[in-house]
Amino acid sequence: MTQLRIAVMQYGLSPIQTEAQFWDGLQSRIDEAVKEKADLLVFPEYTTAHLLSIVPAMSYEEACGYLDGITAVYRDFFQSASAKSGIAILAGTHICRDERRFVNKASLFFPDGRVETQNKLHLTPEEQRDWKLGYGDGLNVIGTPWGKLAILTCYDIEFPEAARIAADKGAELILCPSYTEAANGYYRVRNTCQARAIENQLFVALSGIVGELTEKRSQVDRGYGQAGLFAPCDFPFPPDGVIGAGEMNESMLVFATADFTMLRENRERGTVAPFYDRRPALYRKENESFK
Repeated sequence: MTQLRIAVMQYGLSPIQTEAQFWDGLQSRIDEAVKEKADLLVFPEYTTAHLLSIVPAMSYEEACGYLDGITAVYRDFFQSASAKSGIAILAGTHICRDERRFVNKASLFFPDGRVETQNKLHLTPEEQRDWKLGYGDGLNVIGTPWGKLAILTCYDIEFPEAARIAADKGAELILCPSYTEAANGYYRVRNTCQARAIENQLFVALSGIVGELTEKRSQVDRGYGQAGLFAPCDFPFPPDGVIGAGEMNESMLVFATADFTMLRENRERGTVAPFYDRRPALYRKENESFK
């Protein structure tokens, strides 16, 4: 398959009173993606943290325990939804226990029942200091019917090494579920998504949380962002590298097609070839000069 129709989520925080209301809201978004014939739906980072708004305010430690307690429900819901809908679903990220620590884990559910996961590799100061999460310790490059992809969650995309390793391992698409609560955080993630697409000559799909809750929570209560699908700023793609993008801060799904034939054409006949024109020996030499 050379074309992948992707639905990237601008997930709007809205008032909810029950868990059932939350899951019904997710199902309505899945139904919309199916109606628009998406092959892959990408929810944002911290999707399940919306549920913290229906319980009394908690400490970060308590929030970790609460979210971990719904992990089985989370997995069952998305596994069933993917199987019934026939589309792959990146179910955002979810705080859960991994061995003896809590992690920020992204899970990608396939209609055939396969589940691929990726723990966040780089943790923000809030995730280190307040959430007290554990780091991911490996990069999962995932085989799909459309080719290989990797998941780099929010802050992960700001580190070029991770995306380069994914590209070197054959990834042609990076999924970036994110949560940014202010404009500066959003533009850091958005601009580095586009930088990773340019320097590695691949696609990057960005999702995020938008809107604001009236019931304030320390963990997740407002979001700022714009979802999109990005490509190299070069032939045969649009000059700005934007395949599709939503309306800033509006709750919506953004639909765009990643055409891997065009990506390979870019790698073969683009004006520049940053993925191939690297000089590793020079970089090693310069790094050695600092030792």
